Amino acid sequence: MTDKSEQNQLSPEEKNNQKIVFYDRLKDELEKNTDWPTQYMYKFIMPNKEGNLQKLEANFDSQKIDLKKNFSKTGKYISVTVITEEQNPQAVINRYKAMENIDGLIAL
Repeated sequence: MTDKSEQNQLSPEEKNNQKIVFYDRLKDELEKNTDWPTQYMYKFIMPNKEGNLQKLEANFDSQKIDLKKNFSKTGKYISVTVITEEQNPQAVINRYKAMENIDGLIAL
């Protein structure tokens, strides 16, 4: 695993290649280990900045979800768990990709 300073030194092409490898591996694991459709649990941590939570929720706008959120002691961060039904591994990957624009979001 590379540390954060090494990741910041990667070219945009290298970062994109890392994402492709990550999503390919995730898709393989989801196909092997999950019966579809399924209740899928997403877990995130993100800065408690205006608009971040709304952007995250908007990515689930048309689906029924179970959403739980917890704020850090200082209130600077939010941890969010979302459970929703997904039809296949590609739907999960598409959802993660759609959230890449949320400032400081970390998917667990």
